[in-house]
Formats: sequence, structure tokens, C-alpha cells
Amino acid sequence: MRTLVLILSLWAFTHVHAQLLDSIALFLEEPPRPVLRLDMRGSFISNQNVRLMGVKLGLEHSRRFQYGIGYTFLFTPVHGEVDVEGLGPTETRLRVGYFTPYVDYAFYQRGPWEVRLPVQIGIGAGSVVYDDADGKTQKWARTGLITYEPAMTVQYRFLKYFAVGAGWGFRLVIQTGDKLGENLNAPIYTLGFKVFFEDLWRDMEQKDE
Repeated sequence: MRTLVLILSLWAFTHVHAQLLDSIALFLEEPPRPVLRLDMRGSFISNQNVRLMGVKLGLEHSRRFQYGIGYTFLFTPVHGEVDVEGLGPTETRLRVGYFTPYVDYAFYQRGPWEVRLPVQIGIGAGSVVYDDADGKTQKWARTGLITYEPAMTVQYRFLKYFAVGAGWGFRLVIQTGDKLGENLNAPIYTLGFKVFFEDLWRDMEQKDE
């Protein structure tokens, strides 16, 4: 796991000074804490605005460096049309899902501001499916997917327990099988609201003592 973390770190931070990579090594020496995150990203497939939903499970050191694995899937329906023998023009649905090893480094923390560099690599599959005359789902095309998604996020914390944030990046996709007929390479963006439940819970316990 340590080897995978270091490889992903190099991909994510090639433009960051070597001194920051030394800092990451120091953070890894600190005790980790488990992290569970829900992840929703906005993006585009061909010309359609879509949402990708995911969940991530990982470890975080010193609230600065995080790594783990997740799963992402296409949440927004994407429809198309193909000519199926015996059925003629038939509506299709796009399916996309992939596992995502990731790293996330907070390279700037000053006051209420935090800037992070998350990157994830996806390994999964995509397919185009349709319903046949009997209502059964059939595959029109199927491919393996390898994705690379670097990004940058900015967060502003307020009222101690809350934060708002935004991020942007890009998704690069390699298809290893059938062509799905959709352009999966696209910008990605995030908008979010965060509640620091851990800090809130700790302060409530201290008041009860």
C-alpha cells in the first residue's frame, strides 16, 4: 500500500517542490485516523452535464495527507440510440463504474482557508445497454476503463464547525474494449458543504465534563 501511495503522490504533485514531498513523508509518520467520505463530482459526457457519485474509505495523517480507495459510478442517466437487428432504432443507457485508489494532499492551510490537491486513478468498466423485445437488459458494447483525475479544491471554514468548498480538474479516460460512442474525457468540478462532526462532538464532550 505504501508503494501505491508514493506512486500516486508523484503523479499528483509533479509541479510541487521536492520540499513538500519531504513534508508528506513526515506526515506519514504521524498516527492515521480513518476517513469515510461521500464524493459527488460534476462533469460532462459528450455534451451532457452529469453527476458521478462515489464513496471513499481511507486514512488521514495530521489532517494534511490522505489516501485510500473508493468506488465511483455514473449517477445521471445518459441515453442514446442504436440500430438493433430485429428491433430497429432502440434507446440505450450508459453504465460506468470504477474503483478509485486516491491520494489527497492539503498543501496550504492558513486561517479558515485550505487548498488541497486530490488525484485518483480509476480501474473499472463501462457499457452501453438496451432492453430487448422481452424486456431483458442486453449489452450493446462493453469496455474496460482506466481513468486519471487530478484536481484542486479550495475550502473556506466558518463558524468553527462548517465549511464551503469548490474544486476543478480533468478526467482522462482510456477505453480498452468496445467504443461506447461517448466522449468520457472532460473537465470535472465540485461544490460542497462540510460539517466537522468530529470537532463538534469533541467540544460537546468537553462541556459535559
